[in-house]
Amino acid sequence: MGDQKKTDGSLIEYFILENFGLDLAVFMRWFDNRSSIRFFELKAFVGSRQGGVGFGNQRGEGSQVDLLVLGDQQLNLADQVIRWILVDGIKPKGTSRFAIFDNKQAKSAAMGGVSKGKQNNLQVNKLMRSAITWDKLSEALEHFLTS
Repeated sequence: MGDQKKTDGSLIEYFILENFGLDLAVFMRWFDNRSSIRFFELKAFVGSRQGGVGFGNQRGEGSQVDLLVLGDQQLNLADQVIRWILVDGIKPKGTSRFAIFDNKQAKSAAMGGVSKGKQNNLQVNKLMRSAITWDKLSEALEHFLTS
């Protein structure tokens, strides 16, 4: 179906991720009867890995890895409906200890790049350069969910 729709011009881009699994999916129906969906991948840094938080499994397999090895055009499409959220559990409550970021930012923060066949980790310090408070995270989530 997808290739035929791309050929006839009614579909611009599509991709399929098997065994798709991110942490949260939010399904919404609006007053005008349109529907939308948003996905979230949640990560917590608690100091168990030196400066990093893992994604996928130790063999470099998993939905997050499959997602981040996609090309730029496909990541741009996925960025419309997916956000990653990281909390730095080492920092005290009430401080700027949250980061919300898209797939391209996750990919660029991966230690040594993203690839299958290895444990993949996000560089916490790189993502925490733009850390925000819980209140600011709540505002960013509301904006993402309603846009």
